[in-house]
Amino acid sequence: LPPPRPIHLLDEAERASANCRDASYSRCSSHTSQGRTMNDTHNLMIPGPAGQLSVRTKGLAAKPARVVVLVQGANMSGQMGYDFSFPGATDYSMMDAFVNAGFGAVTFSVRGYALSALNAGGFSVQTDQAIEDLGAVVDWVRAQGHDRPHLLGWSWGGRITGRYVETHADRIGRLVMLDPALGGGNKILPAPSDEWWPNTHAYFYGRLEKELMDINALDALGHRMEAEEPRSPNGIRLENAHGSTPVDPTRVRCATLMLYGSEAGKQNYMQGGWDRLAFFKALATEDKAFALVPGGGDYAHLQNPRRRIFAASIEFLTASEAAA
Repeated sequence: LPPPRPIHLLDEAERASANCRDASYSRCSSHTSQGRTMNDTHNLMIPGPAGQLSVRTKGLAAKPARVVVLVQGANMSGQMGYDFSFPGATDYSMMDAFVNAGFGAVTFSVRGYALSALNAGGFSVQTDQAIEDLGAVVDWVRAQGHDRPHLLGWSWGGRITGRYVETHADRIGRLVMLDPALGGGNKILPAPSDEWWPNTHAYFYGRLEKELMDINALDALGHRMEAEEPRSPNGIRLENAHGSTPVDPTRVRCATLMLYGSEAGKQNYMQGGWDRLAFFKALATEDKAFALVPGGGDYAHLQNPRRRIFAASIEFLTASEAAA
């Protein structure tokens, strides 16, 4: 393994100077409901291919045998999407669910999201760049002694992780593709003219299905995004408009779970070049599973069936141990 990359712990002054671009950093301890994760949450900056990458870890101090890297979707950072919480709620953090099941959990922000550096325009952040960033995070995790971390990618993260494992299956354990935007298919028009996507409360409040999510959670998510991550790079939308490279299932050789909320996949950007069952059949592994969870949409891990999403992910990522 390569020597561990240097890391930089964010101190309180740096967090304050970030002017709440990702207030979840300063709030993570007060928002976290489980004692184990409260005392073992670390926010780091590690070197990435194009600047510093913002990383959050939970549960690594216990030296877990299993580590999972959680990869973000198109609008919000991994820290927000997988470690979401709000006052009065105790069970929205997927990171906490993994830690409570004995895993170490790692997530990060792709360049230009939240606190991760970006030295170019928002259109420059597309899937190829996100794959590079994921590679840097996987390298860092491996350098900490976790030789084959598992991957979980949600939405755009499913495309990122799927294309990453096409050439790096020997570096990871198992893969969960959570409502993956597989890529390919029809171009998603019109192409954006603004390099940045505004993460407004109104967008999330109108976009997410209210019948599938506690209204207080939806309201809190919209407010936190508007306050903490007010904009995101628009490169993925430009990529979708020009024509994206799909994941090639015949090159995905690692054990793979395709996991969906039953109401997911209806947005135009989810209609990729593959029918999802055909994609599943074409995966180059016999160790695979396909699951639909009732009552979930494109944000199922934040919606009403989230505990079932957590449980299905945990079960699949421990399946090889059960078989042994």
